[in-house]
Amino acid sequence: MRLAAFLLGAASSVAAAEAAPLIPHVAHYDLSLVQIRSGNAVGASGDVSYRVEDMCDAWSMQQHLALHVTDREGEDSDTVSDYATLESKDGRRLIFTTTQNVDGTMQSHVEGQADRLRDGRILVHFRAPEDKSLTLPRGTLFPLEHTQAILSAARQGKRQVAPLLFDGTSDDGAFYTFVTIRNWAQHNEGAFRASLAHVPAAQVHVAFFSMKPDSITPDFELGARYFDNGLSDKLRMDFGDFVMDGAMRDLTLLPAAHCPH
Repeated sequence: MRLAAFLLGAASSVAAAEAAPLIPHVAHYDLSLVQIRSGNAVGASGDVSYRVEDMCDAWSMQQHLALHVTDREGEDSDTVSDYATLESKDGRRLIFTTTQNVDGTMQSHVEGQADRLRDGRILVHFRAPEDKSLTLPRGTLFPLEHTQAILSAARQGKRQVAPLLFDGTSDDGAFYTFVTIRNWAQHNEGAFRASLAHVPAAQVHVAFFSMKPDSITPDFELGARYFDNGLSDKLRMDFGDFVMDGAMRDLTLLPAAHCPH
C-alpha cells in the first residue's frame, strides 16, 4: 500500500504570485468505505491528518494515515503510515521520511534528501532502506511544486497535466502522475467553513504511476476539492482493492510565521 503524498496542505497551495497565501493549519479527516472492488477486504475505516507549518524558508508537513481493514475470514489488520517533509520554498531541496507499520510491526522505512542540481536534474541520497543515490530527470517536481503546477493549470482553465513527481515515499525514484482538473469555481457551497465558500476551488484527481516499464495501473489515486488557500475539505482515497471517502472532522488554523527580513 503506497502512502499518498498528495499534500493537502503544504503542497496544496503554496502561493504562486496569483494564488491566495498558504494557511498553516492542522486538518483531520474521518475515512469511510465507499467501494470494494476486489481482493480480500470486506470492511475498512480510518482517519488521516495533515499538519502544515511555515518555517520561513521552507514548508514543513506531517501526514498521518491510519487504516483498520477486515478481511473475508474476519481477521482485522491495522496499517499506520507516517510521512514528513521539509521542502525549501526555492525548490532546491526536499528532506523526507516515510514509515509504514502493519499490526505494530514496521514494514517499510524510507528517508533521505533530494537536491536540485544546476542543470535541473535532482540528486537523491537515501539513508534508508539502504544507503544509495540516484539522479532524476529535469522536469521532476517536488510535492510543493507539483501542486503549484496543478493549481496554476486550474487557474488557466486547463483540464489535464502530467508532471513527474518525487515525494520521498519510495526509493524507486520519481512517479508519473496524471492529473485531471474540473469545476474551478469562485464560489463553493457546502464548504466545511462558511469562510471557504468564497475561496476559489477545483475538483482534482491524481493518479500515481510507477515509472517501471511494466506499470500500467496506478499505484494509488486520490481526489480532493482543493481550495486556493491550501485547504481541502473532501477527499477520496483509492487503494486499488477498495475506495474510501474522507470528510473533514476538524480544522485548526496555526499562527503565521514571523520571519526575519
